[in-house]
Amino acid sequence: MAWCLLVLWISPWVGGLLLATLGKRWGRWSGLVAVVSASLSALATLWLAIGLGKGAEAAISWEWIPSEGIAFALRLDSLSLPFLVNTLGVSIVALVYGLGYLRADGRLHLCYALLLGFMGSMVSTLLANDLFLFFVSWETMLVTSSLLLAGWGEGEQVGRVTLKYFIYTQVGSLLVLVAIVVLAAETGGSNIAALAGQLHLLSQGQLVWLAVLMTVGFCVKLAVFPLHTWLPDAHSIAPMPVTVMLAAAMLSMGAYGILRFPMATLGIETMRSLQLPVMIFALASEFYGALMCLSSRDIKRIVAYSSVSQMGYVLFGFASLTPSGVAGGTFHIISHGILKALMFMGVGLIMRGTGRRRIDALGGLADRMPRVALGLAVGAIALSGMPPFCAFHGEWMIFSGGIASDYPLLGYLELLVPLFTAAYALWFVARLVFNPPPPDLEVTQNPRSMRWSFQALALLALLVGLYPSPIYQWAERVVTLLGLGG
Repeated sequence: MAWCLLVLWISPWVGGLLLATLGKRWGRWSGLVAVVSASLSALATLWLAIGLGKGAEAAISWEWIPSEGIAFALRLDSLSLPFLVNTLGVSIVALVYGLGYLRADGRLHLCYALLLGFMGSMVSTLLANDLFLFFVSWETMLVTSSLLLAGWGEGEQVGRVTLKYFIYTQVGSLLVLVAIVVLAAETGGSNIAALAGQLHLLSQGQLVWLAVLMTVGFCVKLAVFPLHTWLPDAHSIAPMPVTVMLAAAMLSMGAYGILRFPMATLGIETMRSLQLPVMIFALASEFYGALMCLSSRDIKRIVAYSSVSQMGYVLFGFASLTPSGVAGGTFHIISHGILKALMFMGVGLIMRGTGRRRIDALGGLADRMPRVALGLAVGAIALSGMPPFCAFHGEWMIFSGGIASDYPLLGYLELLVPLFTAAYALWFVARLVFNPPPPDLEVTQNPRSMRWSFQALALLALLVGLYPSPIYQWAERVVTLLGLGG
C-alpha cells in the first residue's frame, strides 16, 4: 500500500516536471502526457480504495526536518478518500477537455505542467499527515492556480483579477496558518492523526478560537457568502479547464479543511459553539448565490455564482452536525464536482462554438447545438435536486440533517432553497435552448475531446444517481470517523 500511495502523490509532479523541462518539443502531445500522469494517480487511488475497504493501512512517513519534528508524512483515510476521488476525476476530465480547448503555442507545455502542479498540490493537501506539509501543499495550490490565471487568463482584467484572487485567498490561508502554528506549539507535535489525542493540553476557549480561525480561513476557499467575491471574477477570466478545476475540485478543499480540522481534530463538541452562525451563513450563501444567478447575464458568471449557492449546501450539511447532514454534505461534494464540471464545459462549448457569452445574445441551441442543450438540461435538472440524478441523494440527506439538528427551523428554511436553485438553473437553460436565436448567430463545430468529455459527465450524473451505493458507503465512513454514529 505504501508504494501505491507514493505513486498517487508523485505522478502529477513527475509529469509536470517532464512537461516543464522537455514538453516544448512535444507540442500537442503535452496534453496526453498530462492525462496519462493524472490517470496513473487515479489507478493508484482505485487500488488504495480497494485496500481501505478491506481495512488495510495506507500511510508513509520519513523524517524531513528532524530538528523541528516535521516529517514528510502521507496518509489516506476514509475522510480524504471522497475528496481525492472528486479531485482526480475532475482533473482528468478537465485535462481531456483541454486537449481541444487549449490552443497549441509555445507555452502549451507550461500550461499543462501547471495544471498537473495544481492537481498535485490538491492531492498533497488531501494526503498530508503533517501540519507543515499540509500548509506547504495548501500554499502551492494557490501559487499554481494564480500562475495559471496570470499566464492564460482571458480578457482585459487578468492582472487585477489575479491579484484579487491571490490576496483574498492568501488572507484565508494566513488565518489557517495562525491556527496551525498555535496548535503545533501547544501540543508539541505536527502529526495530524495524533493531534486529537493532545487536545487536553488546550483550554476550551483556545479550541473554540482555533475552530473560528480555521472555519473562516477554509470558508474563504469554499467561497461561501460573504467570503466569495474572488470567485466570479476568477472563474470569468480563467481558461475553461482551469475554471473546471477551480470550481469542481478546488472549492472542495475548503470543505475538506473544515472536516479535517475543526470537526475531526478539534472535535464535534468544539464545533457546536459555532453551529448556529455557520448554519445561518450557509443558508445566506445558498439564497444569495441563487439570486445572483438570476440577476447575472454573463453565462460563465451565472454558473460561477451557482457554486456560491451549492457550497452553501455542503456547509449547511456539515454544520448540522448530524450523521445525515454530514454524509449528505460529503455526497454533495461528488455531485457538485460532476455537475459543475458539466455546466462549465457546456458553457465552454457555447463560448467556443459561437464566440459569445452574453445570455441575451444567445438562443435556439436546441436546433443549433442539440447535444450541448441536452447536456445542460441534464445539469440544470440535476442541480435542482431532481431524481434520478446524482444531487438528489446528497440534498435529501442535507435536508434531513438540518431538520434533525439543534436548529430545526433552519432545516425547514433549507427546504426552500431548491425552489431558487430550480428557478435559476431551469431559467438559464430555457433561455439558451428555447429563446429564438439572434439572426446573426453562427455556430462552429467544437473539437471532439471537448464534446466527448462533456457528454461523459452528463451520463455520469445519471449513473451516479441510479447507483449511488459506493458514495453512500464513503459518506458513512466519514460520519463514523467523526464519531457521529451511523
